[in-house]
Amino acid sequence: MVSALLLGILLAPVPAFASKLVPQTRLRLNVVQWMPTRGVYERWDALGGEFVVSDEGTIALPVLGNVPVGDLDEAQLAAKIADELKARIGLVEKPEASIAIVDYPPIYVVGDVTTSGEFRFRPGLTVLQALALAGGEFRPEGLSGTRDRAEFAGELRELNDSILRSTIRVARLDAEMAGAKEFKFDMKPYRKNPLAAGIYDQEKQIFAARAAVVERQSRSFAELRDLMAQEIDALEKKIDSNDEDLDSVRKELATIKPMVDRGVILPTRQTDLERTLRSYQASRLDMVTAIMRARQNIAEATRNLEGLADNRQADVTAQLQSERGALKQLQLRRDTRQRFLTDTLGVDTGEENGAQPSITTYSISRRVDGKVTPIDAEETTTLLPGDVVRVQRVRIRDAEQAADAASTEEASQ
Repeated sequence: MVSALLLGILLAPVPAFASKLVPQTRLRLNVVQWMPTRGVYERWDALGGEFVVSDEGTIALPVLGNVPVGDLDEAQLAAKIADELKARIGLVEKPEASIAIVDYPPIYVVGDVTTSGEFRFRPGLTVLQALALAGGEFRPEGLSGTRDRAEFAGELRELNDSILRSTIRVARLDAEMAGAKEFKFDMKPYRKNPLAAGIYDQEKQIFAARAAVVERQSRSFAELRDLMAQEIDALEKKIDSNDEDLDSVRKELATIKPMVDRGVILPTRQTDLERTLRSYQASRLDMVTAIMRARQNIAEATRNLEGLADNRQADVTAQLQSERGALKQLQLRRDTRQRFLTDTLGVDTGEENGAQPSITTYSISRRVDGKVTPIDAEETTTLLPGDVVRVQRVRIRDAEQAADAASTEEASQ
């Protein structure tokens, strides 16, 4: 009795719905008028074109405005439009109007299917055909056949190794971020993993190499700054010596100038001294310029030295953020594989192994008079545009319990 009631529930008749122009149906309207004086049909392109049935069940047409579709089919709607055009324009004879359906609203397939989503509707489409469009029923890949146990276990080992490598790398980046002098990592939880020691050694080498690069760059900037400071000291001493020479030349020039004026000494001696004075002044200007350039180099080296730590922190921060995201993704993939492995090993595919047989049920959500109505369906049920097909696999035991509950409720009423 339970099986018969269950079969009756699953194969309940689907209410009949007349085919009509449902909302979101795309139509093409053509309007022509017979011109007896010329003996030809004249197309009214301004009134024709493609139109979409709105959610309110109307189409917006030129001249006529919103025309209700109601329960009319294409031919009836075309006749209605022709009559309204005749009345609105005041024609003696009504024009010829024709309507063709360009596209229907899509159907949707959800539930236990391979690829859920929306699919193009065509007249006569059945539930089974819609299931085929969605790739058939969803069946988890087992650990035999296309993917055996050895392959699946190998993939899990590879994921675990990648997680270990990423975990140690994150620890190394954390140590760099904290400015640690040495990279240390607790290897006790991973002592049974043969790859752990090798990965740890690699990360220690990377840590030491990166620290050495920073140290070399810091030492290079510091040495450059010290060299520029020494150059400034040497230039300042040369300026002092140059200033003494300048004073000496100025004094000598001041002494011989009156003598040149009296004609005691030839003017060439004064000219030579003035030339020497200008040479000392130019040399002093060059040394002052060199000092300014050296101080600029010191400032730049200091800025680079101070920015070296900031740049390293920014680089390590970006790498750490990226590596933590990759680690999360790896852990998620591993957990998903492990759950799949547990589920697949926990449920056999045959009844001889204790599995509970299941059946596939179908239901349709259909908009009727503005309301969404659930409808039980079977494989041969014909769909309408806009239908939502729900595919669900249920255990026969659960279905029988639901049927028993429904029978008990009916009996109590």
